[in-house]
Amino acid sequence: MSRSPASAICATRHAVILAAGESKRTRPLTSHRPKPLIPLLGRPLLAHILDEMVGVIERATLVVGYRAQDIKDAFGETYRGIALRYVIQEQVNGTAGALLAVGQIDEPFFLLYGDNLVAQADILGVCVERHSLAGMHVEDARSFGVLDIGESEWVRGVIEKPTNPPPGALANPGIYHLDAAAFPALAQITPSPRGEYELTDLVGLLAAAGPVGYHVCTGFWMPVGTPWEALGAAQFLLARRGSQSEEISPTARIGAGSRIIGPAVIGAGARVGAGCVVEGSVLEAGAEVGDGAVVRHAVIGAGARVGAGCVVESSWLDDGATIGAGASLRARVFDELRPTANSAGLLSRELLCTRGAVLGRGAIIAPGASVAPGTII
Repeated sequence: MSRSPASAICATRHAVILAAGESKRTRPLTSHRPKPLIPLLGRPLLAHILDEMVGVIERATLVVGYRAQDIKDAFGETYRGIALRYVIQEQVNGTAGALLAVGQIDEPFFLLYGDNLVAQADILGVCVERHSLAGMHVEDARSFGVLDIGESEWVRGVIEKPTNPPPGALANPGIYHLDAAAFPALAQITPSPRGEYELTDLVGLLAAAGPVGYHVCTGFWMPVGTPWEALGAAQFLLARRGSQSEEISPTARIGAGSRIIGPAVIGAGARVGAGCVVEGSVLEAGAEVGDGAVVRHAVIGAGARVGAGCVVESSWLDDGATIGAGASLRARVFDELRPTANSAGLLSRELLCTRGAVLGRGAIIAPGASVAPGTII
């Protein structure tokens, strides 16, 4: 039932984005900010999600909860021509509960999660049917909800984390196309074993009443559910710019003999000392890298400081974190990991499985210290 979005004329102009959760799994990056405001290349995660809908939708309803005012303050009433409406999910009780909090919508709409980077082509792809959702090929479907597709090639429901998924199983990346009929069906959903109201149950209810189509994703899907996935999302956004891309703010300072190897983003007021190597990395506004330091495939947060002679690999230093001179945050490949992301071939499996360290806001590593790969502080 999948069809090419290029052949479809999509008239849907509204999107609902679910962004209410506290996201404890993403700590420490969400200890002091809501997940939609995790900075990726100097801009919030939610901005990158909305970018893919510019020119497609006219309005977006943002379902918010945890630190909702921070999101409102960051985005205001419009974003790049998209009118923004905010709905508070007072009781965080699952994805279906979040949609129910919106109230009746009497027009077709897209439904997306506020912590997944997805491609515009795949948003348009689900528009080919009245009720539809996306399906994506993944390396290991056992960690996902999997589309249950009948012989008629319509979706019958979503099977949660099957022990033995069929060959070619399509995982559910969380891109839906719905309309007003979704809301009466929502009222029929009962809590799942974990006590939440699940959108996957909505799919089954809609399928029982009429056809539900699907679109096989052709683009990317980068979830941000852990700090490591946030790092992967930053690396992906860098890779999309091309290997020779170097964005260096006019107010940044680069010391003598230092090499900036793209793709890289060096933010406003950032400082790189003499004789440094910065490769495939992001330095947010005001970040500092001391003389002779090496930073590879890392995110150095706003105001964070890397001491002279340090080595930082595949790591995330949140705002204001500091590592003393000569400290080491080296990375290694965790071969046992199974990446959930689909980077459309831009990131290697090895890079997605490589981990250094994640330091929370204001964390301090002593001079000369060595932090074990995979550490979160």
